Parts: sequence; structure tokens; C-alpha cells
Amino acid sequence: MMKRNINMVLTGLTIALMASSCKKDKSPSIEDYPLNYTIPKVAVSSDIPVGAYVYDPSGALIADEIKWTRITETYNTSIGKLGPNVQPTLGRYELKPVIASVSRLDSIARWARESKIDFLITPPIRENGNVLFPNNLNGTDSLLVNMFAEHNTVLPSVNMGEMKYAISVDIQNFSAGLSNNLLLEGAPATVINVNGQNITVSREQRLYNFLQRISLYFKDLNYYHSQGRPVLVFIGADKLYTEDSKKVYDNIRSVIKEQTGKDVYIIARQPQWTPSARFEYFFNKGKVDAVSMDNMCNVGGGATGWDRSYLLNRLINENYKLNKDYLSKNFGIDFIPSVSPSYTTYINNANPDYSAPTIRKNENDFRERCNVAKMNLGNNRMVLIESMNNWTWDSQIEPTVSNYGEGYGSKYLDIVREEFKVK
Repeated sequence: MMKRNINMVLTGLTIALMASSCKKDKSPSIEDYPLNYTIPKVAVSSDIPVGAYVYDPSGALIADEIKWTRITETYNTSIGKLGPNVQPTLGRYELKPVIASVSRLDSIARWARESKIDFLITPPIRENGNVLFPNNLNGTDSLLVNMFAEHNTVLPSVNMGEMKYAISVDIQNFSAGLSNNLLLEGAPATVINVNGQNITVSREQRLYNFLQRISLYFKDLNYYHSQGRPVLVFIGADKLYTEDSKKVYDNIRSVIKEQTGKDVYIIARQPQWTPSARFEYFFNKGKVDAVSMDNMCNVGGGATGWDRSYLLNRLINENYKLNKDYLSKNFGIDFIPSVSPSYTTYINNANPDYSAPTIRKNENDFRERCNVAKMNLGNNRMVLIESMNNWTWDSQIEPTVSNYGEGYGSKYLDIVREEFKVK
């Protein structure tokens, strides 16, 4: 009897030890992974203002047969063909200040209205540094803006209807050659000859003169205002090296206020996947009103890019939460999420970079990214779409021919309306 009891005790201890050992040796589960969560569907109780970038797609659609072939050819990873395999509904076109472009812009504006996009963002506008205010806009760019603005003195206007427009500014115009060792304030001045008299203008003053000229468009009835303030988008603000960015941005606001009587709303577009903290001495201390991101589907190359391509939408969400919180707590700057359906380097590169993952269009993925945007709205609710028609990188939501290749028709325009507007 004693032997039997001892065996029972030993058996019980063995079972207990085995159970304890199994508990301690339990392998990690995907259930424990912090990014293993579902992006919720966020209902919209009131319309969210939406802007969309417009580009001149001529480089991909007209100027280069290889790029056009890569857009339209059959998708086949086994032989390295990674293009979207679609054709634009508008065919091969350009957006330049010519009569032929007006009908294309008419179509783009009509599609934007149908998808309830609130405003179109112009291609980046550049300066003509060789002339004084008020003639200091690049001539081609100013004529294109005039088409959006319905200033039909030279060319026919686009039929914008109730559609608004906002200007994006190429700040890199003023950043050429600037660095930690050559700041805006110390950059070489420009000498402009006016009626035989040489006038010296510093690069800093050229910047103020340029934005003063841009502000003349703010009086247009179809210029987009957010909470009563005209919206400007700065492209390349992360390259504007200054000794005192707060002074520079204060001066920008001052010249615009003096010219128009309006307080401008400045959005700085930041490079994708870069911490906002990196730009403390650029537009953060300069106190722009809001920061948005470039195309987050551009995940980069190498191991980093491929890592981001897995669980991409969750990683975008975490990135947005981090930067939104940092900007708000440290500088009082708002955050404007951006949304893109896709991205590829394949179309643009003569030698495709296979280390950079292609993010292809997928309806469910795009809807998830729209919900990520809704989860990360700033105090001033707004979303920017990259893009209406950036064919160079396949980030467009512009319609394609439905019965050609992998044509998607107006699907992505429809998604924008369905996700950001009250049904």
C-alpha cells in the first residue's frame, strides 16, 4: 500500500512538472504581436474635407515610350514586368498651358466633383528669379494656375464648377545649394536689371516676394480656404535651411497678410517615413499650421522597404500616431493624413530597382488606408489624396479604361467619396 501511494505521489508530481514546463516553454504566438490588430471601419458622421494633388503626367504618358509601355504592358512578375497594366481614360495627355489641356482638366475637375473631393492642389509652382514682383512667377506655371483659377485672359478656363483649387509651392526653388554651411540668409544675391539699373535682391527677399505674388490668387472665389484661411502647400520645406525658421515663416505670413488682409494656412508636405522630429529647425520651429506626408506607399528600398510592405497599413497608422502626437505636444502643429492607393518605381526607372517593393492597387487595402486617415485626423479635419493623376509613380485615382488589362474604371474615385463623405 505504501509503495502504491508513493507511486501515485510521484506520478502527480511528474504531471505537475510537465504542465509547468509546458507553460514556461510556450512559444511566442502571432496573437502576442503588437501589430497584429485589425484596422477598424470608421463611420463618418460629417463630411471630411478632401484635397487631391494634380500633376502634369506628360513625362510618363507622352515623352517616354518606355514608360508608356511599362504602364500598359501585362503584369508578369516572372519576367520582371511590374507596371499597373492599365490605360488612362484620358489617353496620353499633358497638363500644360495649352488649349488641348483644358478638356483634360475639365474631366479631372468633373471626376473630382463626382467623388466629392473639395479642392485640387496644383502642380508645384516655381519662381522666375530674374524679374521683380509682381512678374516673378514662372510663366508656364502661372498660366496653368490661371486655368484652374478661371482667369481666361490668355487661355480658356477650366470648368471648375463648385470645385476649389489650392496652390502648391516648390520651396526647393529657393533651396538650391543651401546646407548647414550655407543658409538662406547668406545665399548669394540676385542682380536684376530693370531699365538699365541693376537691383540686388537677396534670396530671402526673393522668397517673400514670390509668396506675396502667389497670394494674389487668394481673392479668387474658387480658391480653397480652410476655416476662412487660404491654404498653401509647401513642397520641399524640409530643404529650406535658415538661421531662424520662425523669423522666416513670420515674415512669410506678414507679407501675405499685408498684401491680402488674410491669414494664410500653411501645410508642409514632409518626406514619407521620416520622423517629424528631424525637421525641428525647418518648419517645426517655423510653426507651419499643419504637416502632411508624401506618399506612404513609397516604402523605400532594401530590407526597410520590404519590411514595411508587410502589415503596411498598420505601420502607416503607427507612424501617423507617433508624428501627430509629437507635432501637437512639442510645437502645437496640426497633422493632416495623406492617403495613396499604390506606388511603384518600375515605371520611372530605366533600370528597375527590385529592392523597392511595388505596392499595387487593391480596393480593400485602399479602404483600410482611408480608415487609417480617419483614425488620425487633426484638429482641423482634412485628408490629402496622393494623387489624382501621378502616372509616373502609379499613385493615381484617375479613371482607367475598364475593359483593358487590369483597368479599374472609377473605382478609386468612388472609394474616396464612400469613405470620407456622409452617404
